[in-house]
Amino acid sequence: MSTWEFDTTTGAGSEIVTVVYEYEYDGETTYNESIKEIWFEGRDVIGLLSDEQFKELEIEAAMRFQHHKLNYKMEDV
Repeated sequence: MSTWEFDTTTGAGSEIVTVVYEYEYDGETTYNESIKEIWFEGRDVIGLLSDEQFKELEIEAAMRFQHHKLNYKMEDV
């Protein structure tokens, strides 16, 4: 498994979190993509988010990762 990270905001206070997105790469395409961890102030808070917050971050992560793959060679990911 490989990982890719990005910062975003979530919650009512728009707190900054770091999303760790994991995926597998077979040399041609990526698969098994999902959020592995969500870090806030040095702690993994993935279990503290509501289902709605998590789903929103999952959608954002998938869109950002697709954009990232289009703009960078996968060897660099």
